[in-house]
Amino acid sequence: FFKVKNLGTQINTTGNEMFPFISDDGRMYFSSDGHPGYGGLDLLVAQRRNGQTVVENLGKPMNSGSDDFGMFLFKADRGFFTSNREGGTGDDDIYTFVNEDPNLKVVNYFLEGVTMTHDENEKLKILPTVKVQLLDFNQEVLDETTTGQDGEFQFRVYEHERYTLVGEKIGTGERFFITRLPFTTFGKEASRDTLKQLVTNVKFDTIMVLEKIELNKIFVLENIYYDFNKYDIREDAAEELGKLVTVLQDNPEITIELSSHTDSVATEKYNLWLSQKRAEAAVSYIISQGIDKGRLIAKGYGESRPIARNTNPDGTDNPEGRQKNRRTEFKILDIAPKQIKEGAEEGEEGELLDYFEEDRFFDDEEDTGDSGGR
Repeated sequence: FFKVKNLGTQINTTGNEMFPFISDDGRMYFSSDGHPGYGGLDLLVAQRRNGQTVVENLGKPMNSGSDDFGMFLFKADRGFFTSNREGGTGDDDIYTFVNEDPNLKVVNYFLEGVTMTHDENEKLKILPTVKVQLLDFNQEVLDETTTGQDGEFQFRVYEHERYTLVGEKIGTGERFFITRLPFTTFGKEASRDTLKQLVTNVKFDTIMVLEKIELNKIFVLENIYYDFNKYDIREDAAEELGKLVTVLQDNPEITIELSSHTDSVATEKYNLWLSQKRAEAAVSYIISQGIDKGRLIAKGYGESRPIARNTNPDGTDNPEGRQKNRRTEFKILDIAPKQIKEGAEEGEEGELLDYFEEDRFFDDEEDTGDSGGR
């Protein structure tokens, strides 16, 4: 089935827009009597520039006071068009032209990629039949395709732009996260001063990894940092949590546990309390961004689930291990829309919070020292 969409007021006017032609470098040539011009139909070109669609009149001698239309390029610097301008042999005549601009250099940019996933051994493998969309900075869809058995996709991109790739596995069977991948061409443009050929193709490569949605699967959130002994959400943590917000928005079928972990500095009770507070703060922030609170459970594990050694075998400190242990994770609890009911689950969490907040929790002086878990 066809999807029809008006190209909008940047291209279309109250006049006539006709004879569109897309050149090899992605520019659209067309004719219009509604844009400012020289009279009748004029030849114009629409192109992407700094994230915007820009329309320019080709000027004279391509345009005249009569109708000029039907642009066609058979090479980057030469082609044909039709005109009924004075001096012809009849009504509409075909003209040829050559662009003799000595600085003319055409650069085509392409983003090529492969959709992949992890197998049971955590090695990457091809993931076929993925719908991949290319979104602009305003999250408008510019193009889309569906990968074949090779998992490959390609999009034309342009200089000085920021994009987002969105991948969604289609078909029946296993479920995968809808995944977003940012890409930018800023700082990647070719220097035309060094180009030798009239036309140069520049290709960028990327890999788009879609993870399988599985119960109890754990994902570590990178770069979620807190100030020492505190649980307030810092700006840098909010930015990272925003990525999880997007995951939850794109994948409304999942319910998660968001957990916080510490290293072994300070007492176990203090670290348990601090990690719970951090997990709750993170969940509160996510809820403030519009995510249903029924899809989130906050859980602090303190130092009870290390993934690395806090100290070396000889007893010396292991800063790298402690850093790995100070982490924030989320675990998939459910893969169907679910509203957490008030009752047993919420009651258990409430009892745990009551315990944390009791004054007796800080009876020991060492529990409140400045060397608390981080």
